[in-house]
Amino acid sequence: MKKKIPIGLRKILDAESSGLNEIFITEFTNDCIIRFKDIDINSDYFFEISKINLSQVLNDTSYTLKYKPTNELTTESGGINVKLSGFGEYFKRWKTLLIESNKESPLFDDYFTQTYFEELEPKFEILEEDSNFKPYSIEQQKRIIQFLENVEKILKEQKTEPKEIKEIKETIELITETKNNISKTTKKNVVKNIRKIIAKGFKIGLEVGQKLLIEFSTELAKKLLLGG
Repeated sequence: MKKKIPIGLRKILDAESSGLNEIFITEFTNDCIIRFKDIDINSDYFFEISKINLSQVLNDTSYTLKYKPTNELTTESGGINVKLSGFGEYFKRWKTLLIESNKESPLFDDYFTQTYFEELEPKFEILEEDSNFKPYSIEQQKRIIQFLENVEKILKEQKTEPKEIKEIKETIELITETKNNISKTTKKNVVKNIRKIIAKGFKIGLEVGQKLLIEFSTELAKKLLLGG
């Protein structure tokens, strides 16, 4: 897919996105050249190169960009045509906004889920050196999807209080998002999502969290975290 991106743009994107695959995913679709999406399933933030506007004049080619948010004052989307010399500034600005938006917020963050998420970290350490940039194999992806479907079944079988319905719904949405994007998500981010799903399970209830953790702590966990 890299040959779909002009070399000049690719150099800028490689330099500016290095080490940031934990906060966004990359998509190649028919309606744009490339799109970067916030990895948070509850977010609709994105940055895309919609099209290349070729010019007969040397160095006058421009690129149509669309992005959300546009700045710190709004969450609205925007767009602009820029030349290569100005492209890096817009991508860097959007990247900075995305990083800022993912920082902890005492008012809006879910500290219960975050607490369980952090406690689970030692159980989810990936030893494979390529986990930051490679996806799982096809067979591993099939196993993960089966695990996620088992987790979804466990959640749907729970006799819940009304206040827990929202938590279960959000967890199932994360499961669906993880399944849908698994083929274009790095190993590290897949495991991060599984860890978050189980953390949400503990927020729903201790027994629920334990069931999800037991479901994961089998041969699947060994093969995902240790390789094989």
